[in-house]
Amino acid sequence: MVSVAYLAGTIQLRGDTISIRPRLQALITPNGTTRTPVVRIESDHRRHPVLSAPQRQQTVDAIVHLTHPEISPELQLDFDAQISERTFYHELLAELHKRLPQAHLSITALASWCYGDDWLEDLPVDEAVPMLFRMGADGASVRQLLATGADFRSARCRQSIGLAVDEAVPVIPRGRRLYLFAPRSWSPDTYRTALSIAKRSAQ
Repeated sequence: MVSVAYLAGTIQLRGDTISIRPRLQALITPNGTTRTPVVRIESDHRRHPVLSAPQRQQTVDAIVHLTHPEISPELQLDFDAQISERTFYHELLAELHKRLPQAHLSITALASWCYGDDWLEDLPVDEAVPMLFRMGADGASVRQLLATGADFRSARCRQSIGLAVDEAVPVIPRGRRLYLFAPRSWSPDTYRTALSIAKRSAQ
């Protein structure tokens, strides 16, 4: 089954407040397509966020407003949590889970989080999606581990995998839900490439 995960908006944590950039482009998909809204959360590095309870509540309210949970049963958050920010994100996810108890909540995850980083284990999420592209310095070691048949240490990371259509696909465990990302707008050619990757990954 093919579904579409789309960027619903971006929230920037800035000082003691937040700014919101909603999606402006129209999302056109075939009738009956399942849609999963994705919200990107970023920290302003010029005005570092205070990560307070009011700021957390503002962020949760913004996520609910951007994703329209009454329409989609799934929701994904994309963020880069520094160690100093992890408590904030843990509490944010707990509050969001309390607010939307029926939603399937997933997060994107750095591949390094899935190897020996215990902070994922206590997060109140249904799924953590290891992003196996644009991995930077960790890329070579992650690819080598996967090539040996080693799975991710974190159980949270064993349901799905994120790949890019413009990068070589690493060896991945079978039976995972695939999220396929394109650096540019999707086209028929991009879609055919994605289907080819999905087929090869299932073999």
